[in-house]
Amino acid sequence: MKALASLAAIAALAIAGTASAQEARIVYRDLDMSSAPGANAFDARVEAAARSLCRNARKPGSLLSDRAFCRAAVQREAVRLLPGPVQVDYALARLPLVV
Repeated sequence: MKALASLAAIAALAIAGTASAQEARIVYRDLDMSSAPGANAFDARVEAAARSLCRNARKPGSLLSDRAFCRAAVQREAVRLLPGPVQVDYALARLPLVV
């Protein structure tokens, strides 16, 4: 089934604007990523990790906040690090329901 227990979402130097990269573990093995509720739960976990990782995000060389960019980058990286079939399930669960 879901072989990996978690994935690492990295907030890279350019994203966080800090001297070191940060890592967060986002568990998804307990979620049905092919369902809207499972994809929503994954999104909530990624958002919680992004809030933590991006708390002090700044534009490089600036005191201006860059949290929105950082959060979007964490979301993209978290989905990118999912195994291929899980990415497909997640993407399909995100499609609008057509009746």
